[in-house]
Amino acid sequence: MRRSLGLPLFLVLPVLAVLAVAPPGPAHGAAAAARAGDQVDIPVPTLTWKTCPGDASRTAHGQTVECATVDLPLDYDDPTGATTPVSVDRVPASGRRIGSLFVNPGGPGGSARDFARYAGYLIGPGIRRHFDVIGVDPRGIGAPPYALCRYPSEDAPPGLAVPYPVTQHQAGRQIRADRILDEDCASGRNAIVDHMSTADYVRDIDVVRQAVGDEQLSYYGISYGSMVGQTYAAMFPDRVRAIIVDGVLDPIEWTAGRDPSVPSTYRLGSGHGAHEALVSALRECDRVGRDRCSIAGHAERIWQRTYRLARHGRLRVDGHRLVTQDLVSTALGALYQAPAIKRQLVRFLHDVAEQRRHRTARASRALASDWADLVRVRDRQQAAGPYGYAPPGRALTNRVTDVGFESVVCSDAVNPTDPWAWQRASRTADTAQPWFGRLWTWASSLCARWPGAGGDDAYRGPWRTTTSTPLLVVGNTHDPATPIQGARTATRQFAGSVLLTLDGWGHGALNTSACVRTWMAAYLIDQELPPAGTVCRPYRPLFP
Repeated sequence: MRRSLGLPLFLVLPVLAVLAVAPPGPAHGAAAAARAGDQVDIPVPTLTWKTCPGDASRTAHGQTVECATVDLPLDYDDPTGATTPVSVDRVPASGRRIGSLFVNPGGPGGSARDFARYAGYLIGPGIRRHFDVIGVDPRGIGAPPYALCRYPSEDAPPGLAVPYPVTQHQAGRQIRADRILDEDCASGRNAIVDHMSTADYVRDIDVVRQAVGDEQLSYYGISYGSMVGQTYAAMFPDRVRAIIVDGVLDPIEWTAGRDPSVPSTYRLGSGHGAHEALVSALRECDRVGRDRCSIAGHAERIWQRTYRLARHGRLRVDGHRLVTQDLVSTALGALYQAPAIKRQLVRFLHDVAEQRRHRTARASRALASDWADLVRVRDRQQAAGPYGYAPPGRALTNRVTDVGFESVVCSDAVNPTDPWAWQRASRTADTAQPWFGRLWTWASSLCARWPGAGGDDAYRGPWRTTTSTPLLVVGNTHDPATPIQGARTATRQFAGSVLLTLDGWGHGALNTSACVRTWMAAYLIDQELPPAGTVCRPYRPLFP
């Protein structure tokens, strides 16, 4: 079975006639340098919509959900060759229709079809009335054929007993397991694995856009979905009606990288973002006082003490020893959703201190209950994400491993070919991205010897371009997965784009602020951008 780092990487959730990808008009700016292979001429397919079966037929708000499947080129370099089925869901507009809004929830590994069922409600007022909300599931992830590798003769190698390596021995064991999986993927992989770059997915979206009759794309993408939006804008700059990217990844570091000798999941800076999010939350706790935060006055010190206990093997919960990897991956789950910082993380840290102080059975029971709550928060994130991701009806065995996440990341990004680069970067992360850097760094370790050919069709820039409509870029000041620097970089790449800042905690800004929702709706419906420098507040403070 595939290893798990304990949390999905870039994911947030509370969790198509004659031409499909039409040749563009004159490209603007640096995007004119895009390869000719980015443009593909194929007949526009016809989508046959049917009411989705069973419980999937209606949204939680009573809207009908329609399903379709379309066969698209497996390899856009061979548009008349083999095809792959792509699944699409649509929630029709309930009022005066403006067009279609395509959505993606992140991952890579999240289902855009599932997201479409409630995205219109979360993004902003009026979206459900004015847009058909459409989710195009990423190939190889949302529906068969899945991105799978098969071990030819023996079971998968045992993974680590911890979420990610810390010691040299653990790193060596992880590298050996990665090597075996890479070698077996070289001969035992589904064909889709070689055609899962973000650029392939963007081409799918553009085909569906034309199939539903939209002249240009309206889109909302969060987390990894921000890379989908940026890639579409760079590849097809004249086809942008309105694109919102939220919880934004730095497009340069995700792909070619400023220093490609460093693993992509280190250079994105997510470890730094998680460290900043935790420290700033603990300092906010100290600021508001004990009436609103039970560990105020010593909040950061209590976290550091808890971390040291885990590092030295002295953090025990319900008789089980927790190591730093357990603590870090689980704390990160709480940082993804602001309310969980107070409700689960702070309460756990408080009861760690209480147990050390009193050592009573009651204190131990309280600590065990707090830890179980914290793990549930982490697992809700993980259930929707790539690590351990197994859609209903698909059973993974010791002979079959899901590589959907790697099929995207290793195709998109330039990474080192020396697997020990991950351990070297992890050592650097201990100082530059304390506590969380190792977890993020090791997420891409399979890319060192990745056998897939998806990178042949990947888009890695140029990014600087002028689009037919500027983008709305949304960034959160204390985001533990996509630090706001990614949003600032993205804003500079697309001329005229505006950064809308949420001054709050959690991953992304979806449904966290009335101000953000209002501006998202104004942009999507009326193409009105907020004034530069606009800062929004969340619905409620971190410690209400």
